Amino acid sequence: MITEKVSEEKALAAFEKASDESLKIIKGHGFELDMAEWLTIARYSKKYAIPQSTITSWIARGVIPGDAVQDLPELNNIRLIKDQPYR
Repeated sequence: MITEKVSEEKALAAFEKASDESLKIIKGHGFELDMAEWLTIARYSKKYAIPQSTITSWIARGVIPGDAVQDLPELNNIRLIKDQPYR
């Protein structure tokens, strides 16, 4: 049990470090995003129970407007979607 707690703490510390580094990259390129308002396609898919392919299609067709999508090539072309329902 102690080992599990140490592993969880290490994993959390590694996640926080990676998150801080990602935010530095984002801010360094002039982006100011409130990360509480934006989700990756995968997280959006889980939160709203919509297949990722449908979300990608909505982006391509304009159902999700361009100002609600952020592409970040500096972070392996990650795509963020503003956290709000679309249909």
